[in-house]
Amino acid sequence: MRPRPYLRTRLTCCWLVVAAFASSTATTAEELGRITGFLDGEPTAWHTITMQQGGRTVATASVVQGVRLTELYVQGHPEARFGTAGLLSLEARYTGTYAPGATPLSVDVLFMPDGMGGPFWTSRGAARAPVLDIVSLEIWGNFGRLEAVFDAQLCLRPIISAATDPDTCRKVTGVIETELSAE
Repeated sequence: MRPRPYLRTRLTCCWLVVAAFASSTATTAEELGRITGFLDGEPTAWHTITMQQGGRTVATASVVQGVRLTELYVQGHPEARFGTAGLLSLEARYTGTYAPGATPLSVDVLFMPDGMGGPFWTSRGAARAPVLDIVSLEIWGNFGRLEAVFDAQLCLRPIISAATDPDTCRKVTGVIETELSAE
């Protein structure tokens, strides 16, 4: 069963709201890993982090495994601290519990160069579907490690609720190497 488009938009918006809230309450951050890649051919790096929020530790890289659905979230920041500008977010969903070689139900990539106010660069509505290949996903209890490669065409949305402009796009490719939280 493929997730409905409105549900994916709702999940992304929820992730963005959590990120905005965290920016006002986070006190410390610790680096989990990195996303290294090329954005329009320019070398770029983002950091995955943990931060303290409301007395608990929140990770920007996580996997939630269920019997029916596995969801992978990776949000990278341009520095090893929380910020709202320059974020790169990747989400992937798999049927059932993830197994090596599984084909994702969906992959979404979002780049927010200027933060929550837009513009947004998204893989949704692009002519070419994004690709996320998991090289290794190891989980030990509530912790894990992810190594993956990705390739996406990102197209412009001036605001998150606007239609995607399939004629104004940029390419992002990269490698993810990060620790993550697991549920």
